[in-house]
Amino acid sequence: MSRALAPERDLAVFARELTRWGERMNLVGSTDPAAISRHLEDALAAVPRIPQSISVVDLGSGAGFPGIPIAIARRDIRMSLVEIREKRVAFLRHVVRTLELDVDVRRESFESTPASGADLVLLRAVATPLRSLAIARPWVAATGEIWIWAGAGADLPGALAIPLASGGAILRVPAAVISRGTD
Repeated sequence: MSRALAPERDLAVFARELTRWGERMNLVGSTDPAAISRHLEDALAAVPRIPQSISVVDLGSGAGFPGIPIAIARRDIRMSLVEIREKRVAFLRHVVRTLELDVDVRRESFESTPASGADLVLLRAVATPLRSLAIARPWVAATGEIWIWAGAGADLPGALAIPLASGGAILRVPAAVISRGTD
C-alpha cells in the first residue's frame, strides 16, 4: 500500500515521532496520547473544507499542527510549514522525510514578507485571533482565506466558524473582508 493511501498509518507514525522527540524537547504541552489525539482531531477537522489542489501555508508550525496532519490527509495540496525555531524545523524536516511528504519546510519568521500569497493560511496557537489575522494578512492571496484555530468563545468580525470537538473553533476569514490599508 502506498503512503498516499495510508493516512491512518502516517498519522500514527507522526504521533509516535512527536512523542519520541517531545521527550527530549518541548514540542507540545503534553505528549500524553489523549492530548496528541485531541491535537490530531482538531487539525483534521479542517480537511473536508479545504478545496482541492490549493497552496496552503501553516505559519508558526511548531510541532506540525495543523499542517502535518492536513498534509498527510490531503496529498493534493501544496503545503508549506513556516517556523523560526531551529529545533522545531529539524523535527518538521525529519517528519516530512520519514513520511515522504511533499511539504516545504521553511525556517523563517512569519513576520517576513512572502513573495506571493497562498490560497489558505493556517495559524494555531500563534497569537490572539485578532493578532493572528494581522500576522497572516501578508501571506494570503487576495482571493484566499485565513483559518485560525481558536479557543471557545473566540470571535472575529466576518469569520465563519468550524466547531472543534475540543470546544474551540477554526475561524475562517476571507481575505476580501480584511482591511489591507492604503499606502
